[in-house]
Amino acid sequence: MKVSCLAWAPFSDRLDELAAAVGGERKNFDMGYLPKFAAPAKYLVFMIMTLVYLLRERPDVVYAQNPPPFCPLVCIPYCKATGTKLVVDHHNLWYVKGFAGNPIAPYVRAIEATVGRAADANTVPHSVWRDTLASMGGRRVVTVHDYVPRNPYDRSEEVRRPISSRGVIGIASGHQGVPQERVESEARAAEMVTGVTLAITGPPERLGPRVRALGQLRNVKFLGYLPKDGYERLKASCDFGLSVSDEPNTVNHVLFEYAAASLPTISSRRREIEAVFGDSLVYVDSSDPSAVAERIAWLIETPSRLAEYRGRISDRFERLTREREAEIGSLRALIAGRDAPPEGAQAPPVPSPAF
Repeated sequence: MKVSCLAWAPFSDRLDELAAAVGGERKNFDMGYLPKFAAPAKYLVFMIMTLVYLLRERPDVVYAQNPPPFCPLVCIPYCKATGTKLVVDHHNLWYVKGFAGNPIAPYVRAIEATVGRAADANTVPHSVWRDTLASMGGRRVVTVHDYVPRNPYDRSEEVRRPISSRGVIGIASGHQGVPQERVESEARAAEMVTGVTLAITGPPERLGPRVRALGQLRNVKFLGYLPKDGYERLKASCDFGLSVSDEPNTVNHVLFEYAAASLPTISSRRREIEAVFGDSLVYVDSSDPSAVAERIAWLIETPSRLAEYRGRISDRFERLTREREAEIGSLRALIAGRDAPPEGAQAPPVPSPAF
């Protein structure tokens, strides 16, 4: 069975993980970072490229990612005409996350509802999107949380030394330049806590100007994008992770990365995050730098507290790993055309498909 996993994006960690789980072939359609006014032309080009790709590859299953919803939308007529199964992964709902308060939000919602109803099945990363999509008429909506394999590296003084020769090192990563990602609060907060150095990673073209606008911060280092191996080593070598964001209905992917590295983590408090991570994180109720700084100071106050939260996040990772096995069983059942078990039920063993 040939599964084509499509995204209109330069990359998608989530779809990479899902494609690996179902043995799918990944295909990104990307034209780099263009100004917003070029979006209509870009999406028109992507529609043509997607149809050409499908006609050439003729997959048995199309696994398309929303947003943007135009990616799965253009797949609908092809799948209907050829009898190809369509599964849509909604890594978020665009009308909420991208267009809240915008006059065109109802139209975006209508497109996403059409996609959810037309698909043979839908996957979402957490229960908030599951319930919302189901209320919009989405068919066979199954939750598949993000997941990152265990970080294979140990703490390395060689990695730490260029960042700080002494003291506590934190990392703020996973940023994509979204305005609601509060990198400024993270940097200002680190500046307020004595003995802390914060390493920030992310796309230089989007994040760099925001960090530079903060001026010279003595204990904040912007590293840009790192090679994957270097990035994994950095996470394993830090003392804590930081994820401050005002994005609605979002469980940031980087939280799973931190869990995979057993990294004590401070996160913005949201019900969907607490539903996944429980008491394994230190939560901050405001993105104000002083509130974030207070949480950093509290976490690093004693070595025993850092060790406690390292243990908590490590235990949570093991639990997430067990849950992931059941979720992937449900996903493979959907791809193979079988009904997925009810959520919360133990999925029957499903062998890895030899696609």
